[in-house]
Amino acid sequence: MSLFKKPKKNLRQRTAASDEEDGDNLAPSIKVESVPSSASGNNKPSAKPPKAAPLEIKKKTSILSFQEDLEEDEGVETFQIKKSSQSRRIAKRMERDRKLKEQEQKITAKLLPEVVQEEKQPQPENRAPSTNLTEAPKNLILTGREAEMAGYRSESEEESADEGVKFRRPDPLRNVLENGAIPDAAMIHAARKHRQQARELGGLADYIKVDEMPDYEKESQQATVTSARLVREDENDKSDEDEAEDGRMGFAVDLLTKDKQERREAFLAAEREDDEEESDDEDDWEKQQFQKAIRQRQVEAAYQEMTLQHKYIEEGPSTSSRSLSKEKILKGPMAPCLPVKTTLSAPDLSKLAPLPIPLELKEKLRERLSGLDEVHRRHVSDMERMESDLSQCRLEVQRLETERPQLSDRYHYFQVTRGYVHDLADCLTTKYYEVEALEKRWVAQLGRRYRYLAERRREDVRDEASDCAIQSVIVQSINPDKLARTAEREARRRRRRNNRKDSSRHKEGLSSDDEVVEKEASSFNLEKDKILEESSRLFEDTLEEFCSLEMIAERFDEWRTREKDSYNNAYVDLFFPRLAGCIVRWHLLQASWNPLEQEVTLINKSKWFQTLAQYDMRSEVKEKDQDPPVVSKTLEISVVPYVVEVVKAAYDPCSTNQTNRLVKLVKNLTEEHPILAGHKTIQALLAAAVEKFECAVDQDVFIPFHFAAQNPGFVNRQFWSAAKLLRNILHWQTVVDDSQLRNISIDKLFKKYMLLPLTKTTIRGNASDPDTLDKIRWIAESLPRNWLGPMAPGASQLQPLIDTTMSLAQNADSTTTAGRKHVKDVAAVLQKLGAAAEAQEILTKYL
Repeated sequence: MSLFKKPKKNLRQRTAASDEEDGDNLAPSIKVESVPSSASGNNKPSAKPPKAAPLEIKKKTSILSFQEDLEEDEGVETFQIKKSSQSRRIAKRMERDRKLKEQEQKITAKLLPEVVQEEKQPQPENRAPSTNLTEAPKNLILTGREAEMAGYRSESEEESADEGVKFRRPDPLRNVLENGAIPDAAMIHAARKHRQQARELGGLADYIKVDEMPDYEKESQQATVTSARLVREDENDKSDEDEAEDGRMGFAVDLLTKDKQERREAFLAAEREDDEEESDDEDDWEKQQFQKAIRQRQVEAAYQEMTLQHKYIEEGPSTSSRSLSKEKILKGPMAPCLPVKTTLSAPDLSKLAPLPIPLELKEKLRERLSGLDEVHRRHVSDMERMESDLSQCRLEVQRLETERPQLSDRYHYFQVTRGYVHDLADCLTTKYYEVEALEKRWVAQLGRRYRYLAERRREDVRDEASDCAIQSVIVQSINPDKLARTAEREARRRRRRNNRKDSSRHKEGLSSDDEVVEKEASSFNLEKDKILEESSRLFEDTLEEFCSLEMIAERFDEWRTREKDSYNNAYVDLFFPRLAGCIVRWHLLQASWNPLEQEVTLINKSKWFQTLAQYDMRSEVKEKDQDPPVVSKTLEISVVPYVVEVVKAAYDPCSTNQTNRLVKLVKNLTEEHPILAGHKTIQALLAAAVEKFECAVDQDVFIPFHFAAQNPGFVNRQFWSAAKLLRNILHWQTVVDDSQLRNISIDKLFKKYMLLPLTKTTIRGNASDPDTLDKIRWIAESLPRNWLGPMAPGASQLQPLIDTTMSLAQNADSTTTAGRKHVKDVAAVLQKLGAAAEAQEILTKYL
């Protein structure tokens, strides 16, 4: 430790010191000096044993000090530890045990004198040579730990020296070791068991304790030692380690272990001192409380004694009776507790609590009575409430007993309905994917036919444009395929012309070339029949109650009528349209419904639509104007997505019939079912239609006004085709946003493709193109009314068309009757375009 200065390590063989805590009767220390080696350098032991130095009795000290191990001429710091009450008690107990032991030794010395003398006699010379094994070699030079432990005597050796002679049983292991034999495993095990037995029993003279411990820990350690295992004993046993070094058995005390044990004892003593201080505080507090109690009892006893004395004086008895009363007072029950005092002082009655007056007692009793009454009333009300609850519970039990059959029927119905709904959901989920696959095949067929017709129309335009180019340059060789396409085109035109009822007002290019050749039609019909046949076999393996929409609606209607609350809690109105959606799409597939070719009335007249409408009518609708939710949800989930797919695949904006049917369908859905107006499915349908408009403007509009002289019929036909597309786009005016329509119809179509041909015909200054005014009139009639006028949002976009119309009046000859009539027609067209001021100006100027 850094707090103490290490002593010099003198070479010595054995040193004994007392280890008692009280510091009394310190054992004398014996110093043995080592014999120096001979001059020749041979380390041979000398013939004579080393002489023991005279005993040095150290001064008795009352403090714990390490000055014994230091040199006398060196400065030493004294380390003192204050002894606690616990350590003092332990010291007293140890002193008492020592005195008892000394008495026992004296008795033993008196009883066994002969044994003591026999033990002091020298040993015979003919002793076996093996007895010298334990003697220390002569002239042995010790170093390190062995030098420090050479003169050390353990406490057990001191005790054995003080006690005198003790009898012991012979140790077989010691005899074997003295004879020089090597012990086997069995003998080592037996020695260990013997040592364990000695440790448990204690008191044997030949037993050296391996680990020293205080007396206060021996009792707690004894129980642990008896139950310890042999392996634990081996861990604590250090005798084997001592024997392993130099082949000698070490009987010295391990200073390191003892140092640790001393430090642990010092730490525990410090803790006990703290506990003792706390216990001293508690003892002081208890003493104070006892003093207060004794003082109070003394005051009460004095008060009683004074009361008796005053009473005796007031009565005035005789001397004999007075002495007798005094004796009675002193011999009363309080006399043994109180000492007799010659003078008595009056106690301080102010410290005693005053007695309550009758009014205060009465008031306290009244308050106590009112509190008890309140508690009683509360208990009575609680009892009444409990009785009422009990009666209600009895009535409820009786009601439930009477309703048990109905509840059992309801439970059975719920179980059946639950099973039916689960089975229906599983069945329709499985069939939904099959219906969706057939539906995709049908939409693909419609798209294939649309692509065929659109490609044929564009091919015809390219052929006619190439014919105009050939006529303007040079005649080239004729392509047979082109001749075949031209012949088919002209034949279709003749058939359409013959089928027209009023051909006088018809313009070439306004009709749709949607006639399909027989080969393409047969292929389309063959695939259509396959789809219909597969769809008809779709529900062959299904019971009717799981595939008939009428029976499904009937089951759910029964549920709604019988158990309204559970029907609403199950949110049937939300998932029933999804269940019905699979069957609805299957019906549409069987009917081969095409919204581009069939009217919307086909939906309203279909059986599934009527079934759902009746299902909604049987429900209790809170508001009269509320849209039936089941029909609207079914259209939203099943019908509108199907229409979106058809529009993306097969809608042709150049076809007036398809445009009219599609616009009518969208208006019918949004007007009759307002919930669908802003729904995302309708918005997806409108987005698909706008995409088709842009595609048609980019790919189907071509007006070659440069070839007007070579082939004026082709140029007029292309112009009227563009005018028809313009009208079809504007037909969506109430459905699609106006800004999108103006962008597509006016900016991308009219200004880009149609305005320049109209301007070229009016620049020539003659009426060489009498159809120019008819074309402008057609455009004016196609435009929405809210787009016309000087204050309209898109008035600036139509100003080029108004200027072109006014140029027709400027080129007319107002002196002739035909010219004046032409000016009036131009003014009328300007009126339709919302240019009333320009029309009046022309009439005033040219008429």
